[in-house]
Amino acid sequence: MKKTLIALAAVASLATSGTAFAQATISGFMAAGYQTYTSGGAATSSMGGFGVDTAELYITAKEDMGGGMTAGGTMGIGGLERAGGATSTGTNGAYPTYGTNYTMYVQSAAGKLTLGSTKSGDYVSSGLASSGVMYYDMGDYGNFGARSRRDIIAFDTKVGPIALTLSHQEAGNQVGVINGAEGSTGQRISIISGTYVEGKLKANSQYFTYDNQKTANASAANVFRLSGNYNLGMATVGAGLQKVTYDASATATNTGFSVAVPMGAVTLGALIGSRVTEGFATAAANATLSSYSLNASYALSKRTGVTGQYNNWDVLGSTNKGSMGLLLFGAAAPMPSIRAQLLQKDCVRGF
Repeated sequence: MKKTLIALAAVASLATSGTAFAQATISGFMAAGYQTYTSGGAATSSMGGFGVDTAELYITAKEDMGGGMTAGGTMGIGGLERAGGATSTGTNGAYPTYGTNYTMYVQSAAGKLTLGSTKSGDYVSSGLASSGVMYYDMGDYGNFGARSRRDIIAFDTKVGPIALTLSHQEAGNQVGVINGAEGSTGQRISIISGTYVEGKLKANSQYFTYDNQKTANASAANVFRLSGNYNLGMATVGAGLQKVTYDASATATNTGFSVAVPMGAVTLGALIGSRVTEGFATAAANATLSSYSLNASYALSKRTGVTGQYNNWDVLGSTNKGSMGLLLFGAAAPMPSIRAQLLQKDCVRGF
């Protein structure tokens, strides 16, 4: 009931003024291209083809509430590509349009309170640690983890030089749906995140704690994350770590090291990573898996560019390797790199 009241109050705060959306702006991102994919499993299979990877539309509004307070929000519509979206059972194609990355906020001198739902990028291979290697919303192709949807309530503030975020997250559902029952996948998460920016250095650290804890390898208990990058001028280097501890003391540790080299309109990027799982009851689940990504992007303008990327990774339980190659043409309007901005923001804040 409390969750419902909070949501209704937030909606009302943005809707009561007739001028609340007078400053609304429309932006978006679209990328289309060609992709090849090799599963690398015990029965290796390959596929590929041309299509739309991403098509997203964002409506953003901001209102001056007086007294140093502002309110605003972003409503995102994604999955506009052919056969995109997902049904309630998780299969593709039934609902080609769905909501994504939508938030409301109220901000004052004390900080910023945000309510919404986001679908973030993988922490290690996007955001601060990636340095320039792109992470695409095509599922989990070996570079650590797939994106996940979360309903969030977060508070951002400054503590000295640290940008601090406290947030609570649940599996994405409409108001009234109960999350986090023991043994379910929709665990509730409490997160503290801190970001430090000084000159050419950017760093972020996070700590997660889950409330769905029981004695089973499959139930995560806590997560520690650390990532950053440093601009050397001729190149930007980055590194990231994520360690998940499960209730039965098993762990999964992802690490990544990256570099991005700008050469005029061309930027070259590379990321190498590993995933180490230890302490699982099933011996086959304990392994060290390596992966790498190579990326080249050409900026046709501030908002339009072409990107080529190749990913290669070890597959658990198989001597084969998985791989993905893609060539994408993308455009953002009216603001440049909106998708990259959204992904990095989500990763830094822990969504």
